[in-house]
Amino acid sequence: MLLLAGGVLIYPYVSSRLATIPATPTLTSSPLAATALLPTATSAAPTSTPTPTSMLTRTPIPTFPHTPTPSPTPALPTNIVIPSIGVDAPILPVSWYTIEVDGQVQAAWEVLDMYAAGWHETSAPLGAPGNVVLNGHNTTHGEVFRDLYTLEAGDAIIVYSDDTSYTYAVTEVLILPEADQPLEVRLENARYVLPTDDERLTLVTCHPYGSLRNRLIVIAHPTPTLGNEEDEFQRSILGDGY
Repeated sequence: MLLLAGGVLIYPYVSSRLATIPATPTLTSSPLAATALLPTATSAAPTSTPTPTSMLTRTPIPTFPHTPTPSPTPALPTNIVIPSIGVDAPILPVSWYTIEVDGQVQAAWEVLDMYAAGWHETSAPLGAPGNVVLNGHNTTHGEVFRDLYTLEAGDAIIVYSDDTSYTYAVTEVLILPEADQPLEVRLENARYVLPTDDERLTLVTCHPYGSLRNRLIVIAHPTPTLGNEEDEFQRSILGDGY
């Protein structure tokens, strides 16, 4: 499966078939500038020690070692469960590679050839602002997203980071013309995998079954965290897999 991203990253076709994608992503690092003022070997030292006007007994000020606060570990997705369509699959990171299309260098996303969803490794982690992007086949290779088109607004999608779950509710299901479309149309489709300011989950596959004609995009947003009593009530009705 392939998805174009305007000037950033896109997504490959099923198996070896690829389509046009955006310009090669520019990955840059932003090291901190060393602008802090520090004493140097040439700094002037005091030439003499002043004589105290009175002799006082002073209690030394205790010093404590500084323990830096550890940065939180990103919650990387490991499993996806979509109860309404019976999906229960592992998630593995996927990366991009470059290809040439119509004389332009573009970037394409890998799609796993197994029953698993691929997490775009440059997309957001779970539980943080940004766009968590998962791709998968709808035909062959396990067909992990075969029935994605049947999802409706409000359907639950649970993504796990090991034992921690993050629940999302579907807000949009989009079917967008893709194959044989002009480059600008495909780039417009690709904007759905770009970073966002809000916290969301985006699932990407092709549509309909056995075809590359359309791009299927499912967008979901986090559901409010339930309190203990609400959580127990939900489980009593829906079971532990909701």
